[in-house]
Amino acid sequence: MAKVKKVQSIHDIDFDKLLNSGKRIFLFDFDNTINVWRSTHVPEQAAKLFDYLKSKGAEIYIVSNGRKRNLDYEVPVIWRAFKPFAFKVRLKLNQKLKRKEEVLVIGDQVFTDVLFAKLLGVDVIKVEPLDKSKEAFGTKILRLFENILHRFIKQR
Repeated sequence: MAKVKKVQSIHDIDFDKLLNSGKRIFLFDFDNTINVWRSTHVPEQAAKLFDYLKSKGAEIYIVSNGRKRNLDYEVPVIWRAFKPFAFKVRLKLNQKLKRKEEVLVIGDQVFTDVLFAKLLGVDVIKVEPLDKSKEAFGTKILRLFENILHRFIKQR
């Protein structure tokens, strides 16, 4: 069964431990995970992380529901991925996704990223969003449901 882990940010993830456990394919959300909504900039610390992972033989992909943008870092991107639905990502990364134990999704939303990972049958790390004040209207609604879900879980 796929596992969910929660951390504050991508920089709180022990990537060496993940690499040592066999993770080789990292599917990162972009908006509010790597940088704020609609940004085209990959922060230096994230770029260094990506370079490090690539130097260790890992593959990095950005999987975003956002509109196509030209990022200032060279990385394969699947824009308008329609997460949580996995059909577009399965189509683009079909062979890589067959090795589920090697795949990890990293994102900031329960109803897109975490559910997407569950539908793929892979592990996921949920990070806290970078800036909730600048998000799409639909995302704000999903965050409302996310808060309700968290309260429900805490009560149980």
